[in-house]
This record gives sequence, structure tokens and C-alpha cells, in this order.
Amino acid sequence: MTQKDDRNDAAVAETIGFIYIFAIVILSMSLIYVMGYPMLQSSMDESIFESAEQSFIVIQSDMKMVAFDQVPVKSLQIQLQGATISVTKNSNITIEYLDGTLQNVVTGEGEIEYQKNDKYLTYENGGVWKRYPDGSIMVSSPRIYNSTYVEGTTITNITTIGVVSIQGGSSVGGKGIVTFSMKYNESIIKTPNHTVDVTLRINSTYAPEWKNYLESRGFDIDTANSTDSSLIAWRNNTMLVVGRHLVDVDIT
Repeated sequence: MTQKDDRNDAAVAETIGFIYIFAIVILSMSLIYVMGYPMLQSSMDESIFESAEQSFIVIQSDMKMVAFDQVPVKSLQIQLQGATISVTKNSNITIEYLDGTLQNVVTGEGEIEYQKNDKYLTYENGGVWKRYPDGSIMVSSPRIYNSTYVEGTTITNITTIGVVSIQGGSSVGGKGIVTFSMKYNESIIKTPNHTVDVTLRINSTYAPEWKNYLESRGFDIDTANSTDSSLIAWRNNTMLVVGRHLVDVDIT
């Protein structure tokens, strides 16, 4: 073998070695992209959803100030980042009680819903809820409370229900920043001067979570007539304070 042949063989070997190294690098980068990118994207989506959840806690706080404290206007900016936020009439609540011989009915409706892929956040009847494909939970409780008043040997139950009824029907989706405006409309407060039997009828995607919350607040549940999307609950022999607060909501 001549010296020239040795040089040719060395050049071929070096070229083949470079090709092998280049192929390994390309294969490694492809594996990282194929296996790592979905994990990275999932982590980014989860971070976006968690940020939106914090924004809904702020919305709940702002709604409280507008609806209950009668602050004229509150506004908030939310970055969508591929999500959709809407004001809908998909949920409602009806409160019924007998005041003497007069049947009283207080109603509230409307929700604010944020959707990112298959995850949802919802402000509904004063509470914040979230939903995944495999279930849903309450994030922050609505304004429905119970307490007791003691006078001598007499113990009186007190039930306080604050309903936020949302007026509006806008929807925005995409990647930009939206402005969320809440304007006070009106409040109607009813306080019977004697104990009553009160019934709540709720139509909501989060009916099972409403059930858990209301049971923790001393309500009984009509399980025979309740479903995954509707609920009937009652509380008997209670003093009642019920308020219906209308808020105009616009998304631009």
C-alpha cells in the first residue's frame, strides 16, 4: 500500500466519522424535540392557566366591591395567550321562601368563563370554580354563609345569601390583552322578620361542587331530584338575608 492510499483511507475514515457524529447529533436533537417539546408546552400551558386562576381571584374580589360595596366601576386586563373568555347565561340560581302567605323568588344568572384547551375557569354566583377533563373543584367559595344567634336558651339559625347576577354576553379569544369591565347596576335586599324555610335551585356544570359546599353550610340536599348539572338544596327554620346584585360585564 502506498503512502497516497493511506492518506485516501484516512480521509474516507474522517469523513465517515464526521457523518456518524453529525447523524448522532441530529438524532439527539430530534429526540429532545419530540420528547421534550410536549412537556415544555404542557408546562407553559399550566403556567398560563395558573396565572388566569389568580386573575379570576382578582375578578371575584372586584365583583365583591362592585356588587356588594357598590363601587361604580372596576376594570382588569387579562392576557389571553390562546385562551377564550366569555360572559354567558349557562348557569342560574333560584332562591325560594315563604314569607307569610307570599311566595318570594330571588333569581340570579350568568357566569364568566375562561377556556384554555380542555381546562376551564368559571366565576359563577359569587364563587370561582375550575374544571379539568377528569373533574372539577371549587377554587374560592360563593357568598352563602350560615351563623347562629343565641339569646338566653334560644338558638336561631341565620342564613345569608348574596347572589351576583351578571348582565352581558360578550366573548373574546386569541393571544392579545382584553379589558374586563364591571359596572354596578342595582341591588335588591330582602330580610324576612321571622324564620323561614328556604330552597335553592341551581343549574350549573359545577352542581356536585355546589352540593359539597352547601352541605358544609348546613343545607340539606334533595338527592333524588339533583343531577350532575342541577341541584336542589334547602334549609328550614332559619332567619334569612338574601341579596340580588346586578353587575354589567363587558369584555373588549
